[in-house]
Amino acid sequence: MSGLEVYELIRMCLSHRSDAARREAARPFLEADVDWDAVQRKARWHRVLPLFFRALEELFGPELPSPMREQIQEHRRGVRIQNTFVAQELNRVHRRFEEAGLPLLAMKGPVLARAAYGDIALRQSVDADVAIPSDQFFEADRLLKELGYEHAAKRTEMSGWRASLSRYLDGQWEFTRGNTFTLDVHTRLMPPGYSFPPDFHPFWDRACPVRLADDVVVQGFSPEDRLLVLVHHGIKNQWRALRHVADVAATVQGEDIDWSVVGDRAEAIHATRALGLGLHMAHDLLDVRLPDHVEDRFWEASTENVSASMKSYLQGRPQQSALPLTDRMRLQMATKDTLLDQVRYGAHSVLQHLWSGLLKP
Repeated sequence: MSGLEVYELIRMCLSHRSDAARREAARPFLEADVDWDAVQRKARWHRVLPLFFRALEELFGPELPSPMREQIQEHRRGVRIQNTFVAQELNRVHRRFEEAGLPLLAMKGPVLARAAYGDIALRQSVDADVAIPSDQFFEADRLLKELGYEHAAKRTEMSGWRASLSRYLDGQWEFTRGNTFTLDVHTRLMPPGYSFPPDFHPFWDRACPVRLADDVVVQGFSPEDRLLVLVHHGIKNQWRALRHVADVAATVQGEDIDWSVVGDRAEAIHATRALGLGLHMAHDLLDVRLPDHVEDRFWEASTENVSASMKSYLQGRPQQSALPLTDRMRLQMATKDTLLDQVRYGAHSVLQHLWSGLLKP
């Protein structure tokens, strides 16, 4: 199988078509001489191996080679064990913050896996992300140190204005516990170059509980807020892996989205083009079906063109490991609703570049 055929097999399996349609589309690839190692490497590169394995089981379970079925079960057990650990650690942090009266929102990781996919074993996580109000960072820092956390190695030598500027530009600060676990504490949901609102409290007011285990419940985003965060996360990361698209698709398909609400919020924060691109990617790559009124509201030529460019880029990875600079800037500019948003992103990018040397210890 060629690299493109491997990619298409994975994409077909992750599609939100009916099982019959997916099975028909994927079967020709499976009837060829499948290099399962190459397929797994590609799925791992796109960070969708748990989802791909689940799809293979659903579509072709008894037809798969016995060693492959055993490998799928073993992989799922490993992901579940890892994510259970992350969930328990999130619970420990959540309870301590709750006791101190400090709000905390859990992001991505097992929370997204449970909310969007229904199973914490369907999205691999090695660390955790949480969001807090920016003006309560130092209180959060104190609480985390009480729990045995310390600043990540790249942050330990920063202090004073360098630490403050780094936290502002990145919108987050990394903590570690032991040698294996990292907690990314976001003081804003997106860096300041994006029009995403820095005020934490509206998201907290709309938060929804997510049950990760019988004894673990944490606060996560509302479905509408989660969708807006995910499309921005995809843009920030240049849609460099299918997982970014899969997360958007699963949120659209698996959660009860109020499209009027999400549309109004997108317009309020100048994110209609960002939302449009994310929905385009989910529709074009993973066959997510959208209501006609949603397409009418958010479909436009600029996002269609960028979506086509991103699809081509995803097909070429890992050979084309980084999006070319011109395409990167085109992606960022095309997903900003106003000229002011474009200027804000450009200014932030320049500032981040100019100060990157000074921010190093």
